[in-house]
Amino acid sequence: IMPFFESSELSDDNMQDYIEPLKRVAKVAYSENIIVCLETILTGQELIKLLKLIDLPNVKAVYDTGNRVAFGHDLAGDIRLLGDAIAHVHIKDKNSNNENVLLGTGLVNFESVFYALNDIGYNGPYTFETTRGSDPINTAKYNMGLVNFFKSNAENV
Repeated sequence: IMPFFESSELSDDNMQDYIEPLKRVAKVAYSENIIVCLETILTGQELIKLLKLIDLPNVKAVYDTGNRVAFGHDLAGDIRLLGDAIAHVHIKDKNSNNENVLLGTGLVNFESVFYALNDIGYNGPYTFETTRGSDPINTAKYNMGLVNFFKSNAENV
């Protein structure tokens, strides 16, 4: 996973500067059977454009629910647009102050996210990037329960 935030933030204006360096990294990774996942705040359309410019089969996207909702993205729409370009999902929720919050208490509509992930047939890895709460074990159990609930509902439609 290669995060592109802050001083290395990718945008529609500067993505051309990243194409050749990313291709060099991706080609070496490909020879070792490694998938390169780009974590950006680009819109779904911009990310599709970037992936087409790189044009290598082992370059995919990380989809971070919290970061994307914080930037006002259409989560379900972007997931459906990106489809099999998504190779990793970060589960996170944020509030209107861009703070990480307990899953289900922020701006992310997890029901629509998991319906969209189901629609594209996503079966890759998930990583929780969540607050730990006052009791990390109970928070982890809560997070798993919430994700399993929405994932199961989406799969049984």
